[in-house]
Amino acid sequence: MPLTGKKILVTGANGGLGRAIAALAQAQGASLALCERTADLAQAAKDALPMPAENVSCAHANLRDGDAVAAMVESAVAALGGLDGVVNNAAMLADEDTTPVETPLDSWQATLDVNVTGAFLVYKHALPHLIKQQSGSLVTLSSVVAHSASATAQIAYTTSKGALEAMTREIAIAHARDNIRANCVAPGPVLTERTARYFDTPEKWATRRQHIPMGRLGRPEEIAASVCFLLSDGAGWQTGSIMRVDGGISAAYLVDDTKGSDTP
Repeated sequence: MPLTGKKILVTGANGGLGRAIAALAQAQGASLALCERTADLAQAAKDALPMPAENVSCAHANLRDGDAVAAMVESAVAALGGLDGVVNNAAMLADEDTTPVETPLDSWQATLDVNVTGAFLVYKHALPHLIKQQSGSLVTLSSVVAHSASATAQIAYTTSKGALEAMTREIAIAHARDNIRANCVAPGPVLTERTARYFDTPEKWATRRQHIPMGRLGRPEEIAASVCFLLSDGAGWQTGSIMRVDGGISAAYLVDDTKGSDTP
């Protein structure tokens, strides 16, 4: 099992991707600290695991609160007895996040606070533990929109994902000689409970499908596989990279949509 003995902190652990990442990491032998906005959400993530959870702890914090994030990371490290990896998966996409003209300032600020500053704070407080032991892996969930702007306007979310990739590269170079790796996984659209409303009619799906060369949505477990690879020693010489897992979206110029799945 490639993550045997690894101690991994996962933020946004109760979302569709978070649950898939936690389940696969646990199956590959990792001990986990599942982190969410509230204690109830963190416990729900733990309860959703398909395997017995003796090696799983919970922690919580509002990512807009620097002191709370610091306490969350310390709680997770104490529960795990150390730290080998971090998955920064928590994110928000506000309904009001549309075009630059129409997006309210408070929605813009909240999105950047959670998606970018929240990730920064997690790494700020996790990195000293990894530096001390001179090893570790950081994996940040970016998005295809950092490479191919969304056909549906979402200016704050898109900006935040581009910023995360820049931050990840900076961390990778700053700590390469500390044997700490930092990489991104940039998913395309993935079918989860949260995203299902964007694809829940034939008309909505037809509009989205034409942008996806593989003609279907991603599955959470497909993203989890890339995340867990980057956490593992098998990715030991990979840092500062962006792993695109997007069904070919970022490689496409024009899609022939005469073929494709009728359902997401």
